[in-house]
Amino acid sequence: MSKLITSPVKRWAGTVTIADPLTMPQAQAIEATIKQIEGGENGKTWLSVVDGMQLPAVLACVEKWELSNFPANVTADTFPASPRADSHKLIAWLFAEVFKVYIGEAEIPNG
Repeated sequence: MSKLITSPVKRWAGTVTIADPLTMPQAQAIEATIKQIEGGENGKTWLSVVDGMQLPAVLACVEKWELSNFPANVTADTFPASPRADSHKLIAWLFAEVFKVYIGEAEIPNG
């Protein structure tokens, strides 16, 4: 089973398929990201620093990229880093989506 999600970034319209459920290495990549972010110092943090922390977990959890104007082979070296706002929005959205799989969707039973 995988999860198909639709990009909210117009520049890179399309879909991305992420793993669901996650493997242990994928879960550990997400946990490593959270540990890095939580261990950071107070103060200003550049978006590229946060993106650089989240991107490895995103890459570990994405099974298929079907985005317009996006590299055919997506790696940390080929992932678009500009325009900065769009790149950040895409990475933040992808990390949030894989994090939802990691923590599990909350199921509310019918009352």
